[in-house]
Amino acid sequence: MVEILLATYNGERFLPEQIESILNQSYTDFKILASDDGSNDCTPEILRAYKDLLQDKMSVINSESHSAKENFYNLLDRADSEYIALCDQDDFWEIDRLKKSIAAIKTLEDKYGKDMPVLVHSDLMIVDECLNSQNKKMSAITGINKALKYADKSDSCQNLYILNNKKSFSSYLVENNITGNTVIFNKALLKLYKRPKLSFMHDWWLGILAFSFGKVGYIDEPLVKYRQHGQNELGAKSPLEIDNIKKRDKERVRKNYDAMFAQVEEFLRLYKKEDCQNSDTAFAYNILKAFANMKNKNRISRIFDILRYSFFKSSLILTIGEMLNI
Repeated sequence: MVEILLATYNGERFLPEQIESILNQSYTDFKILASDDGSNDCTPEILRAYKDLLQDKMSVINSESHSAKENFYNLLDRADSEYIALCDQDDFWEIDRLKKSIAAIKTLEDKYGKDMPVLVHSDLMIVDECLNSQNKKMSAITGINKALKYADKSDSCQNLYILNNKKSFSSYLVENNITGNTVIFNKALLKLYKRPKLSFMHDWWLGILAFSFGKVGYIDEPLVKYRQHGQNELGAKSPLEIDNIKKRDKERVRKNYDAMFAQVEEFLRLYKKEDCQNSDTAFAYNILKAFANMKNKNRISRIFDILRYSFFKSSLILTIGEMLNI
């Protein structure tokens, strides 16, 4: 059973189309848990209508977190199924999104065992408000292609790459390449989940958890149409594009790095060294400690640590910018 976690807020415009794309999935063993964050449009009525239609296959809760991130954490606090899939309110799932995601996650479970925490994500196709393709994939923006250079391609599951934790984790701490609305993970990872008081975003937090304690898989195929519209206009722009149009100033960049440090410090508060017994998790713990320790160092020492521990972003120019601003 896949439990789909759907976070909503004032989503009346695109929500019905998203839910219909879920109901049209080729994989049908799922249920929906939706959390509405105090919408003042018709979103609650839309959710109630689908709840009446789907009966036990859908549950709806109310939230007052006033944050997409916290709304997803509310959902994660209540999730209890074998597999968990994250869902935004304004996208569109390809018909085999769940089928291919489940095939990928089971491939990893067959390889490493069902007790291994596993997270799988995929590429997305960027579309306009009417779902017309913009001829651009999210992979061209997120930096995932760099991680794929060190990944192992699955022989048994089409387009599945198994990311190399030791080659990818350091870069992941400074650049999130996991897009939350494509994520699916297993119960072994859910059991490890602890709600953070401080984090950058829910998908970044789950990625750190998966890299630290388990395996991360990537499906090199767009399984979700990412709808670009006025309410998420920065969502599918590269960091360079955002800088060029002056949407980010130096103060915001500094706050972003402060949030990255806080996120790792929170992770180290919740997960102790004794939780990291095998070689992979011990490696992850040491990388996390090294990253957190940079906060109290001067600029030159931070640059040395970036080089020493490979805290590199996906391009040279972004890494240079990191060294100048971290």
